[in-house]
Amino acid sequence: MRLLVATGPSGRPVVEDVPARELGGGRWQLLGSPGLARGAAAGDTLVVAGDGSFTVTGRGGNVAVQVSGPAGTEERLGELTERVKALGGLLDSRGATRDGRHTFSVYTVPATAGFPAIEEAFQAYTAAVPQGQWTYANVFDDDGRPLTWWAAD
Repeated sequence: MRLLVATGPSGRPVVEDVPARELGGGRWQLLGSPGLARGAAAGDTLVVAGDGSFTVTGRGGNVAVQVSGPAGTEERLGELTERVKALGGLLDSRGATRDGRHTFSVYTVPATAGFPAIEEAFQAYTAAVPQGQWTYANVFDDDGRPLTWWAAD
């Protein structure tokens, strides 16, 4: 399935292929967290339009975290992956920029692990790799306000 990431400078859509299972009626369940598209994580149910724009109709209880860093920090990424696994999470995907100078990874962590524990794991990575960065992909809206889906009954 393809999700709309953004509209590029040329005005053409930028899309991302993500693993998903079709549920019928235009609904899909994500099988992995997107690496570029923001607002959803593995386990979420989406309604996807023809252009790839989507609406989350059900949350799967997972937090998606996108991580970038310089090449040559694979050992530190391995340590991060072990921390994430200890929280019940997993590494969804890892890649590199075309020039090979930077890596990009996507992790899925159950929200039940708690935000303090999630943040501790990712802050340990950026403490070890000062040029590294991480961001939540489905915790804040475009204006930086918490979505609070994890607090819903």
